[in-house]
Amino acid sequence: MSAVRHHVRNLALVALVAAAPSVMAASADDRDDALAARKAVLDQKYAFGPSAAAAIDYRIAWQTSTGDPTKRVDVVDEDVYVLSERNRLTRIDRGSGAQVWTTIAADPLDAVWGVTQGLPRASDQPFGQNDDDRIYVTSDPGVFVLDHKTGAVVGRQDLERIPSTDVVRRGSYLIFGSRMGQVVWHQFTVGQAWRANQLKGPIVSTPILVGSNGVAAASEGGTFLMLDAKSAGRIWGERLFDGVTAPLAAGGGKVFAASKDQYLWAFNARNGDTAWRYFTESPLTEPPTYVDIDGGRVLQWVPSEGLVCLEANPVNAVEGRKVWTLPGITGRCVGRINGNVAIWDAQAKTLRLVDVAQGAVTRTMPLPQVERLSMDGETIFAIAGDGRVVRLDPIG
Repeated sequence: MSAVRHHVRNLALVALVAAAPSVMAASADDRDDALAARKAVLDQKYAFGPSAAAAIDYRIAWQTSTGDPTKRVDVVDEDVYVLSERNRLTRIDRGSGAQVWTTIAADPLDAVWGVTQGLPRASDQPFGQNDDDRIYVTSDPGVFVLDHKTGAVVGRQDLERIPSTDVVRRGSYLIFGSRMGQVVWHQFTVGQAWRANQLKGPIVSTPILVGSNGVAAASEGGTFLMLDAKSAGRIWGERLFDGVTAPLAAGGGKVFAASKDQYLWAFNARNGDTAWRYFTESPLTEPPTYVDIDGGRVLQWVPSEGLVCLEANPVNAVEGRKVWTLPGITGRCVGRINGNVAIWDAQAKTLRLVDVAQGAVTRTMPLPQVERLSMDGETIFAIAGDGRVVRLDPIG
């Protein structure tokens, strides 16, 4: 009997040893499945998940939720202002993601054209460290003045002209375009308009700051003006063959305008001379983007061609000089990620990275939960339809 028991025990040991690799393999598979399940949960939890972030060498700094669908986000220094579709404004601390306050910033049905910070008043302390620091919310009928610390509405300034573009701030002025074709300079420290420059036709393209002393604006009537940022006086002006509805761009001493006249225009920022113009087969309604690489490049989405890259400073090429074309690429340039231009396609909810030097798409990343995506420097802000806001920073 002892010999039989010994033989049975040996057979059992042999079976156990033979089964060990499959047991270990099963355990490893279980761990992989558990890890994959955990990653799937996190990718669903965050609007811009950790797997997608890691793929572009980014990390999630924080995620917060306002609980309401979002219609715009303004990043102003150390604050992130999230505006809901019903004009509830939430101030979020940029560093921590903590929600500081929420307030009704404007009437629920009014359009809001920008959230800007004021100037430190009677203090040498930077903005945000004074008891009387103010935030200005520009809406259709007027400018609401908010206390920066509490979000309380402490004043309202009526507007003589209703905005039709986002607001840009220069010193103590809020600058915007109107449907009546005026570039309006609203002095927010006293609460009234200071000056208005008349263009032909409505202005729907937001004026831009150019260099240290310029403001460029274009209208649907085809007027293009460069204005002095200090005096609001006219520096130079041009007439295009048709109007401009897309945002302008500037860089490398030039200003670029995509027009419905089917031209991409490049003007000398100093004197308004036409440096070059690139003809397309379609009216242009998307903005150009200047990229500071290889002597300057300009990216423009053209309906009949795709994403077109042109030299910003071509020599002896009044019709422009094309470098490459990427057919089928749509969306707007939102910034630079790891040296590549980041193009956000809001309709397809897809982020693409383009190597401008090579003219190649280096990554295509579907982000099905993201409704809006913007960048401030190297930082990414992704917004989901349910009010989640994610901040992502580059690793290292």
